Amino acid sequence: MSEQNRQLLERTYEAFGRGDVAAVLEAFDEQIEWSTPEVLPHAMQVKGRDAVGGFFEKLASEWDPGFGIEIDEICASGDRACAIGRATGHLDGTPASYGFVHAWTIRDGACVRFDEYVDPSAELITRAAAQTV
Repeated sequence: MSEQNRQLLERTYEAFGRGDVAAVLEAFDEQIEWSTPEVLPHAMQVKGRDAVGGFFEKLASEWDPGFGIEIDEICASGDRACAIGRATGHLDGTPASYGFVHAWTIRDGACVRFDEYVDPSAELITRAAAQTV
């Protein structure tokens, strides 16, 4: 089971890298729970595959073209899996990046929960602080 879940995430991240959001969404349960932290410009807490599709639209609209992620490792145990990596891109022409851990719950071959934990760059922290003023 753990190996199948790891492979599911590998395929899902590969699809994201190709820009194939439809293939990414196919890996998700209809009622997936999705949470990204407020420090990110594309932060969202939503439920449902369609709402997560909106997350990817927001991601594309907030970041300048060229946003990408690099996965260092995917670890899986039982119905839980984590992807460790780094995201990089530009916000309004300014370089920004963050380290992340993506914590997934996978049941019956579908992702049912996603929680993102981040180590944001100074640029993201400054931008987030300016947004709350």
